[in-house]
Amino acid sequence: MTQAWPAILAKVRTADNEAAVRLWLSSQKVRPVGIEDGVLSLECPTALFQATIRKHFVKTLAEAASEILGVPVTEVHCHVPGKALREHEERKAQQSVIPAPELRETPRPARSWGHGFKLLESFVVGSSNRLAYDAVLRMLDKPSQAVHPLFIHGGSGLGKTHLEQGLAMAFKERYPKSKVEYVRCEQFTNDFIKACREGTLEAFRVKMRHPDLLLIDDIHFLSQGQMMRTKDELFATFNELSECGKRVVITSDASPREIQYLEERFIQRFSGGLVVGITKPDEDVRREVIRAKARSQDVPLSDEVVDYVADHITDNIRELEGAVNKLVQFARSFQRRIDLAAARQALADMLDRGAGESQSAMILREVAARFSLNVDDLVGRNRSGPRATARHVAMYVLKNASSETYSAIGQVFGVKSHSSVAYACEQVAKYRVSDTLLDKFIADLLLRSRRN
Repeated sequence: MTQAWPAILAKVRTADNEAAVRLWLSSQKVRPVGIEDGVLSLECPTALFQATIRKHFVKTLAEAASEILGVPVTEVHCHVPGKALREHEERKAQQSVIPAPELRETPRPARSWGHGFKLLESFVVGSSNRLAYDAVLRMLDKPSQAVHPLFIHGGSGLGKTHLEQGLAMAFKERYPKSKVEYVRCEQFTNDFIKACREGTLEAFRVKMRHPDLLLIDDIHFLSQGQMMRTKDELFATFNELSECGKRVVITSDASPREIQYLEERFIQRFSGGLVVGITKPDEDVRREVIRAKARSQDVPLSDEVVDYVADHITDNIRELEGAVNKLVQFARSFQRRIDLAAARQALADMLDRGAGESQSAMILREVAARFSLNVDDLVGRNRSGPRATARHVAMYVLKNASSETYSAIGQVFGVKSHSSVAYACEQVAKYRVSDTLLDKFIADLLLRSRRN
C-alpha cells in the first residue's frame, strides 16, 4: 500500500482538486493501512481530516485504488488512532494556555501576520476613549480576568479598528503560542457563505471556534439585511468560545440596541459582557494625534499650526491624520515651511464651508438643493414624493460624515426610532450602487463635510 499510494493519489488528482488533494491526502499525516474485503483503510491525524476525506474523496479513492491495485475496492474507511487523538488534544491544550505575563518581553517576530495593522502603542488616549483603551489593556495584561465579550462602539474614524488591531498584534506577540483570529464581519459572512457552497463548513468552524482571541470588526454589517444563517453561525461561534473560556472583542459603529435587525439574543449576549463607547476626540487628544502623525513623518509642526488644525477638525481621528498628510505633501510639493498661512492654504478645501455654518446645516442645505427642496422640506412632517429620498440621503450623509448615533440623527428629522435612520442608511447604500450621479454627489458631499 505504501508503494501504491502515490500512484493512487496521482489518479485522484485533477486540475480542479490539486490543492485539496495536496492538503488532505498528500500530507504525511494521512497513512494508507491496507485493503481487506474490498475496504481501503486510512489513518488520519484529526477528526477534521477524517470528515473531509469521507465527504470529498471516498468515491474517487475507491476507483483509483481498484485500478492501481487490480482488486475491487468498494469502500474507504478513515479512522483516527487513539495516540494521534491524544497528541492533537495535547497540542491544542498547549496552544490554548496563555503564558505568564513576564513573556511580554518576547522579541517581536516578523510581522507576516497582521501586516498593515495599527499598533497599540501608537494609540492616543484621552477622556473620549479611556474606558475602551483600559478594557483592551486588561484583555492583554490579565486575559483570564477580563470581562468578555468586549463590545466597543462609536462613530467612524474614532479608533475602534486601531484598538482591535493593536490588541491582536500585542496579544500575539506577548503570548506567541496563542491563536488569534481577526476578521471583519463582512469577511466572516462571505467566508461562511463560501464554506456552505463549497462544503468546507467544518474547516470554517475549526478556524472560527478555536482561537484564544477572536476579534470581529464592524459587526453592524449585520444590519444590511436579515442574513439569518450567518447570524445563527455567528451566535453559535460566540457560544462555543464563551463556553471554552475564550476571549471575544467586537467593534461596531452603533451600540448593540442601535443595530437594525439585531435580535435580542445578540443584545443580551453583548450586554452580558462589557459594552463601552468611544466619543469624539477631546482637545488634548486631537493635538497629540496631530503631533504624533507629524513626528511619524519627520515633519515638525508649530503649536500655532497644531492648534489651527485641532480647532477646525474636531470630528474624528482619521480626518486629523488625513489633514497632517495633506500638510506634509503640500510642504514637499511647494517647498514651503508649514506655517499658519501654508496650513490655511493647504486645508482650504477641507475647512471652507462658509463662516459659522455647522456640519449638519451644510449637509441639509446641500441635500435640499440637490433635490430642489428647502431645508424645511427635509426636516418637516411631509415625507411624500422626493422628500422621502432626500431625507434618507441627508440621514446617510450625516451618519457617515460624523460620529453621531442613529438616535441623535433621528432627532434632527423628528424621528423617534433609531431603526428608521438605520433603514434610511441601508436604502441609500443600495441607491449608490445603481445611481452613479447620486453616488458622485454623496461622495463629494462627504468629502467636504467631514468636520464638526
